[in-house]
Amino acid sequence: MGTFQVEVTVRNLQDPGRTRTLSLLVDTGATYTTLPRDVVEAVGCEPIGKRRVLLANGREEEWAVGAVSLTLEGQQLPTVCLIGPNGGPALLGAVTLEEFALSVAPVAKRLIPVRSYLT
Repeated sequence: MGTFQVEVTVRNLQDPGRTRTLSLLVDTGATYTTLPRDVVEAVGCEPIGKRRVLLANGREEEWAVGAVSLTLEGQQLPTVCLIGPNGGPALLGAVTLEEFALSVAPVAKRLIPVRSYLT
């Protein structure tokens, strides 16, 4: 199974004219979508809290969290994102995939729509 990226547009929830388009690495092992601080600042989003995160190297850190609007696969929805360091990881995480009712086709290296469940 390989990795792949998808293009998204990040938008300020209160000022939708402020956008930035970039590629995110699809990472189903990441809980939240993660955006570099410079991207979040470019669209004018402010941190709304903090989350403890466990990094791939096993180290724990506390990162800021924010709320942005994402355009992905023809949908535009709000989502929570971790705010990483400048030039840091740009990841599409599991929470956002669930919010967008998307799953991963790893062999085809693409996102696929799925049903949402209420049971």
